[in-house]
Amino acid sequence: MSDPFQVLSSERGVVRVFTTDLDSEGGSAITPENVHRLLGANLDLERSRVEVFPSTVLEAMGLSNYLIEGYGISEGDLRGQAAALDSLKGLIVLVASSAFKGQSAQLEPNPGLRFVGMFSEPSPPPPEPMAAPQAAEGTLGGSQINKPMDTRSGSMWLLAMLLLLAVAALVLFFVF
Repeated sequence: MSDPFQVLSSERGVVRVFTTDLDSEGGSAITPENVHRLLGANLDLERSRVEVFPSTVLEAMGLSNYLIEGYGISEGDLRGQAAALDSLKGLIVLVASSAFKGQSAQLEPNPGLRFVGMFSEPSPPPPEPMAAPQAAEGTLGGSQINKPMDTRSGSMWLLAMLLLLAVAALVLFFVF
């Protein structure tokens, strides 16, 4: 993985986890609306993609399970770190890569924030190529895709359209 404090504009499916040991009074002042001030200068974050909550909220579920179920982080990416994540105390700050709105950014976290880790969703598998006979026939799984029109039915439609135009021309000729 790259530098956790460098956000690339192409970054997708990554969540950064921070924590702070601020007391509850000071912790209540940290919200998704102002967490950008704690992460560095000139950051414009999509606030709906930032979560701030006390660790006690996830005591029953655990932060590791929340990352797996809520963010799609793979269990393999959390291997060896799940216990440490679940034992975090204080205020938890989760910043998804989508919070940066596709912009590059350099994070300079406030000393009051402690960087815990950067976790990624698993990469989707590459699409499987279509089987050669199906590709040649223009079919996929029995359904027809771009089936060429039967030439007889095409010529019938053309003949019908020509007849319709001829009738319309005759009607116009006799009416006017």
